Amino acid sequence: MAWDNSIGALNSACLAAFGRKITYRPAAGAPVELRGILQTGVQLEGRAPGVYAVLFLQAAGLPAGAGLGDAVEIGSDTYKVFEMESDAAGGVKFALRKE
Repeated sequence: MAWDNSIGALNSACLAAFGRKITYRPAAGAPVELRGILQTGVQLEGRAPGVYAVLFLQAAGLPAGAGLGDAVEIGSDTYKVFEMESDAAGGVKFALRKE
């Protein structure tokens, strides 16, 4: 099994075990329900005071054109995507700011 495939399988297993339901709301288009792993209470260097979180999910589930400025609903909280980073195995990490 290639490295990227192994990491992709690990990502899927982590999302299945620790992920929770999120609603991804792109600026244009219909919302999508996904599973993501949320880390709240993070302090992001060089950012204005606020409530920040980091969300990990699989890129394959995101709608086309997903990106900065989109909204993510997790429970009763809404966050805005202000930074995103993809990995070679299909994972995406979003830096979020609570609305």
